[in-house]
Amino acid sequence: MSLPSLADAAATCAACPKACRFSCPVSEATQNEALSAWGKMSVAHLVVTGARPLDAEAAAAVHACTGCGRCTSFCAHENTPGASLFAARQQVVAAGLQPRGAASTLATFQQAQNPFGHELGSLVASWRAQRPVRYPLFPGCSSLVKRPALLEQTLTVAEAFGAPMGVAKAASKCCGYPLYAAGAFDAFTAHARAVADVFVETPEVAVLDAGCAFTFRVLYPRFGVSLPTRMRTVVEVLFDNLPHAPNRPPLPERVGYHDACHLGRGLGLYDEPRALLARAVTAVVEAPSMRREAGCSGGGGLLPRTMVETSVEIARRQAAEIVDDPGVAVVSACPTSTRMFERAGRRASDLLSLLERWVTQS
Repeated sequence: MSLPSLADAAATCAACPKACRFSCPVSEATQNEALSAWGKMSVAHLVVTGARPLDAEAAAAVHACTGCGRCTSFCAHENTPGASLFAARQQVVAAGLQPRGAASTLATFQQAQNPFGHELGSLVASWRAQRPVRYPLFPGCSSLVKRPALLEQTLTVAEAFGAPMGVAKAASKCCGYPLYAAGAFDAFTAHARAVADVFVETPEVAVLDAGCAFTFRVLYPRFGVSLPTRMRTVVEVLFDNLPHAPNRPPLPERVGYHDACHLGRGLGLYDEPRALLARAVTAVVEAPSMRREAGCSGGGGLLPRTMVETSVEIARRQAAEIVDDPGVAVVSACPTSTRMFERAGRRASDLLSLLERWVTQS
């Protein structure tokens, strides 16, 4: 987002009577109105217009956002505070005023080309398919590093659905979302172009991580990067192959379903994960606010690194809104969301983990 569009968006929010006040997961978790969409965008407006300096306090304010987009769902003007605040982070990077967690993430990414500091190529090599597959799988570096069991579960489910997958060689590249979330837009654009070159000989890919899929399908075009590859989520591939799924009875379980922000508001995928879940279990409950108005798990925008306790509190509050019984698992089609719910002390499951139990039941 360019500076003029940031200025326009910030001015619109600053002039608003806080109509979306209730929608921000950060302000609700902290009970701090200054961290509402209105409060943070007002800070950005004052900085852009020169009415206040860009200092550490202002830098912290523009980083107090997950980029979930929930505020936009309630905005009569369809303003986008999340994207605007991420754009404002460009100025914070230039001034060297980033919160410690954001700065360390950028430093790690610059060194290892991913936010975890791991050499991803060796991890990908261990998952290389031994035979031709229908869909190369891009799991995302978060799942590669933190949830390797989820990869095995995904491959098992895909095979059972008649859509065999194998981890793509290109999966050794991070999609670059952390660069975008940190406000390092020039670095993000350069990284995205390098990733696009890696995919040049891959016509179609199944993407496991909702954040990666959103980055490929929404952010890359926004920054003028064209991918030669058709990027589909694993959820979409499995939904299309649902008629070929095994004839198994649903698991006798009651679960709560969470609409992940990047999958739902980001990509518009609401019905597909619900259809898969309906086949796998006997009962599904949801929060009063769902689909486009669904709450956030607190895992985006680098918040787990810049406001650790707040990100966990967001996850705790969202899990409780979905289902107040801690014995009922919260299911999400986003590995990051599942991890956030677990960090908040809630029983949680990836959709693919649940589907794996369903297709392999005796």
